[in-house]
Amino acid sequence: METNETPLSASAKTGVSRRGFLGGMAATALGAATLASLSGCGQQAPASSAKGEEETTALASGNASFKEGTYTSTQHTPYATAEVTCTFDGTGLGSASYTVTATSEKDYFPLYAPALEELCETVAAAGKTAGVDAVSGATFCSNAILDGVDACTLQALEVTAPRPEQLNPQQAGWDTFEGTCDKVFSPIKLGAMELPNRVVKSAGSGVWADANKDKLPVAKELYGAMAENGVALNLLAGGNLSGFGILPDSLDKTDGTLDEALTRAAELTDAIHAGGGKVGFQMCFGGLAPSVPDEVINETPVKDLDAFIDRVGTSAERAKTAGFDCIEIKGASADALNGFLTRRVNKREDEYGPQSIENRTRLFVRMIQKIKEVNGDDFPVGALINGVEENDSELGDNELFMTKEEGIEIAKAMEAAGADWIQVRVGAKSGEMNIWAPDVQHIAPNADGLTGYGTVFDYTAHFDGAVDGSRSGFASFLPLVAAIKEQVSVPVGCAACLDLRLGPDYINDAIAQGSIDLVFMNRPLNCDPELVSKIQEGRRQDVRPCMKCMHCHDNIGSNKTVPSSCRMNASSFNSLTDTMPEGMVPTPAEKAREIMVVGAGPAGMEAARVAAERGHSVTLYDSEMSLGGLIPFAKGVKGGHERFDDYLTYMAAQLEKNGVNVQLGTTVDAALVKEQAPDAVVVATGGVRESRFSGSNVLAPRDAFSPAATGDKVAVLGSGVQAIDFAAFLVSQGKQVVILNEGDAATLDKGQSGWFKSYMLPYLRSNGTQIHSNVQIASVDGSGVAFKTAAGLDKTIACDTVVEFYDMQPNTALADELQKVGVEVYTVGDAAEPHNIQRAVTTGNLCARAL
Repeated sequence: METNETPLSASAKTGVSRRGFLGGMAATALGAATLASLSGCGQQAPASSAKGEEETTALASGNASFKEGTYTSTQHTPYATAEVTCTFDGTGLGSASYTVTATSEKDYFPLYAPALEELCETVAAAGKTAGVDAVSGATFCSNAILDGVDACTLQALEVTAPRPEQLNPQQAGWDTFEGTCDKVFSPIKLGAMELPNRVVKSAGSGVWADANKDKLPVAKELYGAMAENGVALNLLAGGNLSGFGILPDSLDKTDGTLDEALTRAAELTDAIHAGGGKVGFQMCFGGLAPSVPDEVINETPVKDLDAFIDRVGTSAERAKTAGFDCIEIKGASADALNGFLTRRVNKREDEYGPQSIENRTRLFVRMIQKIKEVNGDDFPVGALINGVEENDSELGDNELFMTKEEGIEIAKAMEAAGADWIQVRVGAKSGEMNIWAPDVQHIAPNADGLTGYGTVFDYTAHFDGAVDGSRSGFASFLPLVAAIKEQVSVPVGCAACLDLRLGPDYINDAIAQGSIDLVFMNRPLNCDPELVSKIQEGRRQDVRPCMKCMHCHDNIGSNKTVPSSCRMNASSFNSLTDTMPEGMVPTPAEKAREIMVVGAGPAGMEAARVAAERGHSVTLYDSEMSLGGLIPFAKGVKGGHERFDDYLTYMAAQLEKNGVNVQLGTTVDAALVKEQAPDAVVVATGGVRESRFSGSNVLAPRDAFSPAATGDKVAVLGSGVQAIDFAAFLVSQGKQVVILNEGDAATLDKGQSGWFKSYMLPYLRSNGTQIHSNVQIASVDGSGVAFKTAAGLDKTIACDTVVEFYDMQPNTALADELQKVGVEVYTVGDAAEPHNIQRAVTTGNLCARAL
């Protein structure tokens, strides 16, 4: 998105603090870091033992007795592993030092080595970590050293830290559906605009259907389908409307003349209106990027803010002319407007400064008032705000972060200014997914609350306890929404994995109880534009399930060149392109044919479903006794977060609904094909994975599934998405894991969505997983793995078990054999080109459309 000619900015000179996060005798005695090191990875410290309490009290008073000796503690950051060594005499700490034992490309230990060595000297001189500040710019490294010193201190005090209880335990039984959602489908008014139900498509992620000239047909098809199927209000992302000349940042940026641009915009709004829905756009602004939250930006002069308000008015007038029914102003996430609302960024000393809620909301209030002034008081305007903030990259350092109470006051200011609804998010310093997709915090097995920085949120304390992470991310922001709703009279809602398919009864009950008014969704609607009508008709089994895989936001970080996609809906990102010119709905077959599909994994099931839907007679074979291919194994490894059971249930229902003849426990060879004599064969038999080494300690992935099958130290040979997920599975069992990657670092977690990757790799490293890239594996024996490092050094990793998890290779043997005897044959999924579930589903879908 383009930025203003004069960037909208709230920067200046002074900060306004809020409160200290940690306190108490233990923090005073051992340092705040010990509270985390007792349980690891930022989790709650359990009640200490009697001896621990006695020694902590003694340490606080200066009378502790230490056991003389040298102690070590291994500590992990998201990017490195360090061994901290401390010496103690009978009276206390004598020296502290560290050695980096594993590193990565983002490791700051080498860059800050002199300052970190000075930190060790400072701690040794003080005799404790309490009161010793981290090195600025090297927080992870500093905390590793401080945590290590604290852990050594506990050893010298002969105190054993008890094993922590599970942090963020998960609930069950919240995903029920009694077949009706009367409150969800009750009408509601947003100012003068009446909606027939409470479902709003939130403005995020219009990336594959932006409304500029080349994508306008896609946008009309997608958002029109949503409107036809019951989405009451479609909010479109401002960044996808830049060619219309209606955004304050780009009033002079149009595809063609302004009249042509507004006419094209009217085509889109007309398509949504024709489907029975309302349409608005989200007015958002460039500013601080989440990846550089501490960037210094120049303070925007007041006269430029006045000019900006005039542009907002022009934007609003053009939007109304183009047929938009409302506007939502985005003052959340890390957008520039939010920079005025949060004390973390706003350091101005004028009437827009952080000294009062009135000042901080002044620009936002002026925007609401200007839109009402030019479009009329009855023109609906919504406000998207952060209701609370948390320092996700440095948990606990929250002095300048917005409290829940401040969020409530900001919401009240929005209502007073004339806002007709309020959408609520949370704010975070660095992790964008923590702001609007909290389900990403739950991607690792048995590790709920990941921050993306190797640490773990405590939902009872962080975000002022206003986030409920007990349902794998579903409806996480409801407590915050409820707190704000109590204080305002306009409708309030949120997105944040508020998936109507996942928990329809839960959402309906929340509306009935007065906790929320509006249900904002995005990813689930992109996955199935018919979701709302299917739920209203009681057909949850027919809703294509969003698996929360984040492939629809794939092109970030090391995945920047990877096109975004949808794991379940092959038409997303493909509809009305050269790949799929017919659009979302497959065209009926010109002639019904007999189709044999071999392999009932994701590619085979999708090929069978679509071919049958088009009118072909389809038989689906698999040698296993269940559908899914590798999906049941994936579910066992990854746990329930991605709802693999829902996926299999949906596919089984669709195969039956479309009349697919499913033959399980049947091995297909050329003889069977000849006997059945189909018109065409689709081979979806999955890829093959090679085995290079032998030995009693060398296992294939399936053989390593049971915790009893592997020893305490496990080497994983491979680096793709399946290998990394399996490494996380091993870590969840308490195993020590080493990953040996023969490719470069960019190939780590290949096939994984970019956002998942950005959370998973720090999680692994922070839990002690060593990752070596660009290696050449030389040999494997009973004692471990020998390999050559990227630097050409020979190294051996001692381990109990080796799991071979190399990338799979194509499996074309059956297809090649059939092709030789003249059978019309197609190969899809991993059998053709191993990658991931999304790619498999897409290839199966496209193949079936061509039959």
